[in-house]
Amino acid sequence: NAELVDQPIPGTKPEGKDAESGKLSVLTDEDNPLTPFYVRTGIGLSFVTSVEYPDFGISGNVPMQPGFATGLMLGAQFHDNIAFEIEVGLLYNSVYQNQLDGISATDMTQVTNIQLFQVPLMGNFVFRTDPLADSKIRLVAGGGMGGIFRQVFITGSPNDVTRSQTLSAYQGFGGIQINPGEPDLMVDVQFRYLNSIAGQSVPSMSLMGTVTIRF
Repeated sequence: NAELVDQPIPGTKPEGKDAESGKLSVLTDEDNPLTPFYVRTGIGLSFVTSVEYPDFGISGNVPMQPGFATGLMLGAQFHDNIAFEIEVGLLYNSVYQNQLDGISATDMTQVTNIQLFQVPLMGNFVFRTDPLADSKIRLVAGGGMGGIFRQVFITGSPNDVTRSQTLSAYQGFGGIQINPGEPDLMVDVQFRYLNSIAGQSVPSMSLMGTVTIRF
């Protein structure tokens, strides 16, 4: 039994003091640390302020009902409190069906539905602090800039219309981050604000829960 325990596994090389005895060294977390890279994904609710959409040929305030928001982020935690990430997302909202009075669109005699899709592509800086020392809860805040692609589907008479635009954009966000006890897993709850820098203004807010996995 002693011979079986003391002998190294074929193909392995003992190191340090274990090399003298022929025993295998035991790997610890320090021997195999996490890389700074992570992937995060989330889903939540999207809210759009009631505004006119002249760039899309729509007149009259358009009251959008809550929709959904989702995102995928790939980043690097190059400092304990600072990270940089690339984000692509999708926000969807549609008009309240019972609040279409007073809304008209170019080349259309009647509007029966309006759907808005927004796809942001952002570069974000993320900052986090630890107000409660050694706790599992951290405060998170950040912002980013990039571009946003918008597409509006207008349903009505005589024909349905689709209009789109691409603009530069910015966003800001804040929330809390919880580490459930695993060093490679984090959960965030964030409030986010997104809008274009020029062109059609569509103030968009979302409440999103995300899960982060470090490599």
